[in-house]
Formats: sequence, C-alpha cells, structure tokens
Amino acid sequence: MKKKRGLLLFLMSIVLGVFLYIFVDMLKARAESHGIMLDVKVLIPWISAICLLIGFISILLTFNFLKKSRKFHSLYQEEMDDDLNETYYVQMYRNLEFGSIAFNIAIVAILLALFISVSEEIVLNRSNLTLSLSFLALVLVFNAQNYLFKTIAIVRQLDLAFFSTPKDILEHFDSYDEGERKANLEQSFRILFQLNQYVLPGLYIFLFIISLLTGEIQLLGFLLVGAIHIYINVMQIPMVKRYFK
Repeated sequence: MKKKRGLLLFLMSIVLGVFLYIFVDMLKARAESHGIMLDVKVLIPWISAICLLIGFISILLTFNFLKKSRKFHSLYQEEMDDDLNETYYVQMYRNLEFGSIAFNIAIVAILLALFISVSEEIVLNRSNLTLSLSFLALVLVFNAQNYLFKTIAIVRQLDLAFFSTPKDILEHFDSYDEGERKANLEQSFRILFQLNQYVLPGLYIFLFIISLLTGEIQLLGFLLVGAIHIYINVMQIPMVKRYFK
C-alpha cells in the first residue's frame, strides 16, 4: 500500500511539473507577444521599502510586548491570590515570547532592507532614502536587543551576552518549565519538517518559474536554497551520534 502511494505521489509530481512548465511557457510567450518584459530592477526600491516598514513595525511590537511582560512580572511578584498569579505568570511569559518573535522578524526585515539598499547604491548607482533609514533601524534593533536581554534577565533570571553562543541559548532553554520545553520542541520539529518537505522544495519551483520568466537561470538562488536544504539535514547528524551511541 505504501509503495503504491509513493508511486502515485511520484507520478503526480511529474504530471504537475509538466503542466507547470507548459503554463509558465505559455505565460512567458503571452507576455513577450505584448511586449511585456519582467524587469526586477523596478521592484527593488519597493521591496527594500516594504522590508524596512516591516522592520519598524516589528521593533515597535517588540518594545510593546516586552513592556507588557515586565508589567505582568511586577504584578506577579506582588499578587498573593493564586488564580491571579497564574494569569500574570502566563501573560508574563506569553508577552516575552511574542517580543522575542517580533525582535527576530525585525532583524531579518531590516538586514534585508539594508543589504538590498546597499546593493542598489553600489550596483545600480541609485541613491535612496531607504539606505539611511536602514542604518537608523539598525540602531533601534541594538536598543531593542538590549531591552530584550534585560527583560529576559528580569523574567527568567538569566543573563544573556550581547553576542550569545549556542551554549548560552541552551542555558536559556533550560530555564523553561517542562511544558514550555515540550511545546518548543514540538514546534521546532514542525518548522524543521515543513522547511525540509514544503518550504524549500517550493522555493526550487519558485526559482524555476523566475528563471523561465526572465530567461536567466537563477543559479545563485538555487545554490543558496540547496545549501540551506543540505545544512538543516547535515546538522541532524550530531543529534543522531549523541543519542544513539
């Protein structure tokens, strides 16, 4: 039964790939017949501006969530009622984790905006306001990181270095209670599985479509996605060696 299901999925993938190729080829031919050319350079300023906007919003959310976490920590320390204490405990950690997520998104978005803007300045020789604002956002990110680490020190009683090592993060993970650790491990497994099985294979298809539309093989993109795909699989080897001696 499993072999039949695997063969069916394999055949469906081939058929889907053929139809996808035909569809993209027709789309490209239709665009060329109307004199439409896909020029990515036009989109670059918009992409960097959108990334920067996401970064600023994420920074504001970071400070907002961390401020709430500190507030509930103070209430948790002062409250004697067990039911209210439980509520404050949950909200304290909930807002801390939301703040950490918003901070990580801010870093990614701002670095994207910064490097895209620098590339536009150097390669395309076009000055833009986004570059200056990206450096301003980077300063705000450092302040947000400082505020995050101080909040972690208050809530979890754990001091993290500004440039934390994997060992520091493991100690941070050990400060979680059993329920938090289980939830994080389950979510990490889901993320890893989805990256391995859906997200990265989807990026191969996306790069393939871009290659067909632009008439240029996105070699660097393929290599980067492939390197990430290999990395997340190879990095599971130490775990296997450690726990299956």
